[in-house]
Amino acid sequence: MKKTVSFLVHRSMVDPAVSDGFQTYEVPWVQGMSVMDGLDYIYENLDGSIAYYDHAACNQGICKRCLVQINGKTSLMCQTLVIGDMTLEPLPSQEVARDLVTNWGRLEHGN
Repeated sequence: MKKTVSFLVHRSMVDPAVSDGFQTYEVPWVQGMSVMDGLDYIYENLDGSIAYYDHAACNQGICKRCLVQINGKTSLMCQTLVIGDMTLEPLPSQEVARDLVTNWGRLEHGN
């Protein structure tokens, strides 16, 4: 029997009248898979509309473009191994462009 894990992913709606929320995806788990691998599976097989930084050229934790909140902790998607269900959110200090993509260098301010 194939094991799956749940990815609860922050989704931002393009329409300002619709509030942001989360969407759950069931992903087949493979030993040694990273969070980035799981998102690649979602994009390629389940939902091609999901937005995240996919950086196959790096994938070594050097560029830090894939820095997000994983289960409430700031982590790199390419370096974090999937060991169970995952909750993925954009960094709270960054302006969200869409889903898990943020506008680096543009801090959100409350005013």
